[in-house]
Amino acid sequence: MRNDLPELVFDISRNGRAAGTTITARMGDDVLAVDKFDIAKAKDRTSFVGSICKDLPGISGADVEKMLAKQAAEFASRESKRKEEPSELKPQELLAHMSQSDRGDARSMLESPDLMDKVIDDVAALGVAGERELVASVYLVGMSRLLRRPLAAIVQAPSSVGKSYTVGKVAELFPAEAVIHATSLTPQALFYMSPGTLSHRWVVAGERSRREDDESAEATRALREMISSGKLSKLIPMKVEGKYVTQTIDQLGPIAFIETTTLTKIFDEDANRCLLLSADERTQQTTAVVNRLATEYGGLANVNVDAIVQRHHAAQRMLQRRHVVVPFAERIAEHFPTGRVEARRAFPHLMGMIQSSALLHQLQRKIDGDGRIVASLVDYQLARSLTRGPLSRLLGGGISDAARRFHARVSDWAGDRFTTTEAANQDKKSPQTVRDWLRELAEAGAVEQVEPAKGNRPATWTLTEMSQSELAVGDCGLPETIE
Repeated sequence: MRNDLPELVFDISRNGRAAGTTITARMGDDVLAVDKFDIAKAKDRTSFVGSICKDLPGISGADVEKMLAKQAAEFASRESKRKEEPSELKPQELLAHMSQSDRGDARSMLESPDLMDKVIDDVAALGVAGERELVASVYLVGMSRLLRRPLAAIVQAPSSVGKSYTVGKVAELFPAEAVIHATSLTPQALFYMSPGTLSHRWVVAGERSRREDDESAEATRALREMISSGKLSKLIPMKVEGKYVTQTIDQLGPIAFIETTTLTKIFDEDANRCLLLSADERTQQTTAVVNRLATEYGGLANVNVDAIVQRHHAAQRMLQRRHVVVPFAERIAEHFPTGRVEARRAFPHLMGMIQSSALLHQLQRKIDGDGRIVASLVDYQLARSLTRGPLSRLLGGGISDAARRFHARVSDWAGDRFTTTEAANQDKKSPQTVRDWLRELAEAGAVEQVEPAKGNRPATWTLTEMSQSELAVGDCGLPETIE
């Protein structure tokens, strides 16, 4: 937010409290002050202006306070509109309620050749350190809600890695009418939602239960059906005028879906319907997260969160739901491995990611005579880079990134034999996480169990002759470009 005073800039954003805002005063690139208070209170504004004007000779405190009061009024007006947006309005109608500045910023972003990088950078500005591939993948999953066959994904990582935080920050960039946040889903929940509630929405679920038994499988059956077919139908007995009659409950989608889990092994019925994404558990990523937190706690983070969020909400409302064609799909099919039956689901995953990228870049893509978006080779290259790991795992040619990195670390220190406890202590990870990785590596043939666990004695393992190159993420035979 700029003003008439040379070089003086105020950034105003919500800080998450009921009546709180974060105000940053800058002179050019220099941060003069950062504070959190209720900007609607004149006394607080006066105190803040006084703290910065004492170091700005020749600048009138009254003029600065007047300017800040004006910007506070503009911010309050925008917040009021945001909270009062009627939920029944269509995205285009909601877009019309947004400021011209937000709409202009959104269009500029959507027309930028670096659009995907801008998305990733904006999520980083919201507090996510690193995880660029994960952020891009999650964003495109959310974007796919507008497709005829949206994507579904599960983010896997050990506890405390920050996978849910990353998903949550990406979801903040989507407006309320696009997202359904569901920390927990019961088996019957989807059936009894209001008709039309799920259509082309992004369902952001919570942490997946660690229970992987028949009861848990039944609990996710309706969700699997919605992801696969885009609709639900159920016959139930109901009492009408004193008599029981059978009625049909129909719930139409389709939905995009994402959840997180600490599990390394997921029901095949769920896993092959979803892209299995990985969060980074490595020490260098933890260092990056801690440094990012230190910046926030130290008051050095100079980010206008509200401007970022509003820009993306405007962009999502600006994007139209159109059919996307992939003119080079047959050429991709020629290279796609079909040795496993899972290829029947893996191929649509790749196509969905290509279509989602094209949909996001629709202002930069060709529209054919039938009003369809025509995907470009750039969309293929982005989709290939993001899905090469998940597709490799689905088609039986790879393991999770976390397990592969764990294998590399074990190879650096382990001798002929090592125990689960030694691996957990050496890697500074929980025994459960290490057991999950060892089980995954054992199934891939990278380690062998020499002695099983017994009582308080941990299992003993040995590394096989499988090399790191054999565990590396493959490309599923897909070339970098399609001629």
